Amino acid sequence: MTIPEAMFMRKSHASVVQSLPTYPAGAFAGRGIVVLAGGKYSEIAATTLGMIRLLGSRLPVEVWMLDRIEKKEAWCEELSPQGIICRFVSDYLSDMSAFSHHYQLKPLAIMFSSFVEVLYLDADSMPVINPDAVFDAPAYLDTGAVLWPDYWAATESPLTPYIIGRSVTKSTTVPHIQTVEAGQMLWNKEKHWKSLCLSAYYNYFGPTYFYTLFTQGGPGWGDKDTFPTALRALRANWTMVPHHLEPQGYNDGTGHGSGAMAMMQADPADEEKFRPLFLHSNFIKLSVRRLMCAECVEDPSSLSAEQRLTGEMVTFKGMIANHSNPVWEHLNAGKRIFATKDRDGLNNIGSLDTEKDIWRVMERVACVGAFSEETICRRTRRYLDKTFGVVTRWEGGSERMCS
Repeated sequence: MTIPEAMFMRKSHASVVQSLPTYPAGAFAGRGIVVLAGGKYSEIAATTLGMIRLLGSRLPVEVWMLDRIEKKEAWCEELSPQGIICRFVSDYLSDMSAFSHHYQLKPLAIMFSSFVEVLYLDADSMPVINPDAVFDAPAYLDTGAVLWPDYWAATESPLTPYIIGRSVTKSTTVPHIQTVEAGQMLWNKEKHWKSLCLSAYYNYFGPTYFYTLFTQGGPGWGDKDTFPTALRALRANWTMVPHHLEPQGYNDGTGHGSGAMAMMQADPADEEKFRPLFLHSNFIKLSVRRLMCAECVEDPSSLSAEQRLTGEMVTFKGMIANHSNPVWEHLNAGKRIFATKDRDGLNNIGSLDTEKDIWRVMERVACVGAFSEETICRRTRRYLDKTFGVVTRWEGGSERMCS
């Protein structure tokens, strides 16, 4: 980027900041959870939503999708009695052409949700304990916005502080700041409405400009750094969770982990000790179809416009049938996927057996409801029986334990 270009963008950015709308008092109410789903992400979100309710959360939940093309009618109908409703960004925006990446919708899902206070979750980021009390964490009550750290330091352009109005100097040195992992966020819209609107602006023009400005093509190109940058630009007070994430490794056969298949994020209520709260399964997607399907047809709404126009059928091979996948052996041999002995690991959360609970949820998804399929259900039950020694059989919506 040239200096004249940076000067032009600084002026343009200042104009946007000046025009940001004020908070619409009375438009929203209460606390709730927002999950971004739609298309192939819905089958992943089904596991997250199942864990939310299994762990005892009583918060209302809104599942957001791009439009009704992404809607799975039967799924939305079965979610409704659980206090979970489906909503669509297209109900609020007439032109959706700018959204080439699903994650561009994050700030809009938060913004258009009916809640004042939002716990936002990616489709593949699930709680491992009841998340309801996170709204009472002192850090959140103090600042109204809580973000979680990612692996690395930010790689934003040295000109970013100048462009967003935080510096009068056109620096050539990348600022040393921690980047965030936006699979989960706590956001009080009344306190941080303008920052949310600014983040929506960054995401709208993200693929063509801001994602590259904020990462310079480094790791994490996408939405995640739009949120802290918007807060910085408006000099807002917010909280970064002080605990670094804990990578979750594959069970290597000894109980310890190797590699990294997911990220465990800490409860912000405990500033002294890492207490697991969220599992962001960013690498191995905990969708029963992605795991247990030998060959499945991709959700049509996830296909490109050209593929839909030609009627092309796209299939994918599930991990149980993919010999090159790191968990192929685990699924076929009846071994736990996650390590069992690592500190702050999924299978070391007090007296809970979280991995088994996730599979209980996935069995329900596989055997009952909109995503159910007989072969996948049978494979899932066989894995549960072999791995955990007990099968949770869902019949007509009720749970029956079988040993």
